[in-house]
Amino acid sequence: MKKMNSKQVFNNASRESGLTNISNKQTNLRRFTMKKLMLVAALVLVFAGMSFAQDHASSTATINANIQKGLTISVSNAILDLGNLVAGTTPAAVSPLSGTVPAFTVTGDGGHVVNVSYDATVTLNGPSSATMTFNSDFKGDASGTQGSAGAVGATVTLSGASPATGNYYFWLGGNVGSIDPAQAPGSYTGTFHVSVNY
Repeated sequence: MKKMNSKQVFNNASRESGLTNISNKQTNLRRFTMKKLMLVAALVLVFAGMSFAQDHASSTATINANIQKGLTISVSNAILDLGNLVAGTTPAAVSPLSGTVPAFTVTGDGGHVVNVSYDATVTLNGPSSATMTFNSDFKGDASGTQGSAGAVGATVTLSGASPATGNYYFWLGGNVGSIDPAQAPGSYTGTFHVSVNY
């Protein structure tokens, strides 16, 4: 085995020491780089969280609903018979305030306002395309008293109070005015419409 002199030993030791120092420097550089990367990653996460918090907002709204009883309308005495009329005369009007006339009953949520629409006039169709005009006289009352019924406007108020059931009552009368002397003889008929909604 070859013996090394002291100079060679020193040089070898210096070389190994230099390699160790280089290795330590590289290790330290790697550690420093890793710390910097971890710090940057942490900052990115923090700023991302802050950005999310700043971009997010929420609010609420309240939703209300009120259920009403459905409206129904029924009719009794559904035919208004004007009887035998004579051409060239002016027959008396049929009063809605007395006698047996078509009677309508509206039923719904008590105390509520109801919109009403009805035919002010009805075309009565007769033989050979002949026609006459019926002028309706439509009266109503919340108590159901026919004799004290009044004129019907665009709205009426049902009797009672919610949630109990309420009613309103209508009666139909009317007239055909003066009949033309040349009015074609025969049977005439027409249909009166009434509708209600909240």
